Amino acid sequence: MEKGNKRFRRVIGGIIALAFISMAFKVSSLKKDSERFLTDKSFKVNYKFYAKAKDKKLFVKSYIPSDNERQRIQMKKNKAKGMDFELLNEGDNKRAIWRAKKSNDFFSITYSFLFKGKAIKYELEDEISCKQEWPEEIEHYLISENNIEVKDPAIREKAFELYDEKKDLKQNINALFSFVHEMPSAPIRDLTTAKMALEQFQASCNGKSRLFVALCRSVGIPARLKGGLILEETKKRTSHLWTEVYIQNKWVPFDVLNGHFASLPAHYLEVHNGDRFLLTHTPDILFDYSYEIEKSTGIPLLNIDKESALSQSSFTLIPFLEERIISKEMLFLLILLPLTGLIIAICKNVIGLKTYGVFLPILIAHSFSVTGYFQGMFLLLLFSSVVALLTIPLSKWGILHTPKIVIVLSISIFLFIALIQISRTFGIVWLSGISFFPIVIMAILSERLARSVEEDGLSKASNLLGQTLLVTSLCFFIFNSVFIKSLLVVFPEIILLVIGITLMLGKWIGVRLSELNRFKTLINA
Repeated sequence: MEKGNKRFRRVIGGIIALAFISMAFKVSSLKKDSERFLTDKSFKVNYKFYAKAKDKKLFVKSYIPSDNERQRIQMKKNKAKGMDFELLNEGDNKRAIWRAKKSNDFFSITYSFLFKGKAIKYELEDEISCKQEWPEEIEHYLISENNIEVKDPAIREKAFELYDEKKDLKQNINALFSFVHEMPSAPIRDLTTAKMALEQFQASCNGKSRLFVALCRSVGIPARLKGGLILEETKKRTSHLWTEVYIQNKWVPFDVLNGHFASLPAHYLEVHNGDRFLLTHTPDILFDYSYEIEKSTGIPLLNIDKESALSQSSFTLIPFLEERIISKEMLFLLILLPLTGLIIAICKNVIGLKTYGVFLPILIAHSFSVTGYFQGMFLLLLFSSVVALLTIPLSKWGILHTPKIVIVLSISIFLFIALIQISRTFGIVWLSGISFFPIVIMAILSERLARSVEEDGLSKASNLLGQTLLVTSLCFFIFNSVFIKSLLVVFPEIILLVIGITLMLGKWIGVRLSELNRFKTLINA
């Protein structure tokens, strides 16, 4: 017996040691990745669009952000019922397009993501020659555009008035920058071209940025526009334009409105490159929008790129997400099953809680992830109440168990159909979105509950249901914890730890916590 116990302990020790050794290698890789990108600011951003069109199928188009050297975009999520979603690559930009499946209907679009940004500042060298060399593709950023009138006589005159060939590049850019920055600012919502900004001698971010680009291009300095949002914890409707100037083989940022010279703060979200409208839609429709922004305090799902040390050196589940080998939802369900199973085992064997089986609370928790916690709990309690109320009279009538379950299930389906009809009548969106999977789970629970009411009575069955819902709530927390999902994606070895802990738990012979009061006299003795 002692020999068998030693072998058992060695197996557990080997499993746990293997998991920790593998995780230790990844921690060193994560350290390298963190050194590559240190975050200064983190925000949760929601694009909110509302539209309705009569006698036409509407579309909404918006540019969406991508990763670059100073920002990471994670946890991207699209929600737009009744609309087709398409993502297009337009040069350096990504554009999301929503198209309504039918006309004469109201549509609500939410596109959300997590932004992680860091400030950037360039120390420009003195005495840089104004005569730069650049690749052929940079020539495009010297020409005139519709709203950037490089060849306008007034713009060229002002540019060469500020430009001094005897001075270096930094001094000349500073002269152009200072002129536009010191120009009075005005909250002009309409599009302001570079020419208009100079004539009016006042402008908002879009007019000032276009004028600065036009002045730079007029004297042979490549420059371009960047568009996005200044992230603050608020709801806003205004986007922002700033500029980049090509200096010594790199694009250097400038914001002439807010006075950021060769720098950009951490809370600037870059969305698109070039002089573009961030948002467009079908003309002549009812339309409203806002950008809802809040500071993020949670730990995001790791968005590690292919160049990261972790991706190149270690086994993770990141390729499963990138290559979409299986759906994200299915992957998370699979990797969370062992962990939630361990939680249930601890609740049953150590705490002393009782549940309807081991995996049913897990499946219920997963169904809550589809419906929402409170909505799912409401539906579950509603179905459970109906089952309990039906089981009592059916038992008194002497109906056999299997026919009884069929009757209960049939009436539950009628209840489900009634709820869908109520949602259509009163416009309860979440109720109409109930999928088949939660209904199947609730039907399984109904069968278990009906049997329990029949065998143990309503009081004990209700108590068992309450404990099951308590454990289900713990599982739901795990299913919706982005931090836990992140750990399991990067460290699937945690499943080995789960096996080791579960093996130790299998030898548990101590008193359950719920029984401490019952055996208090024996323990004190």
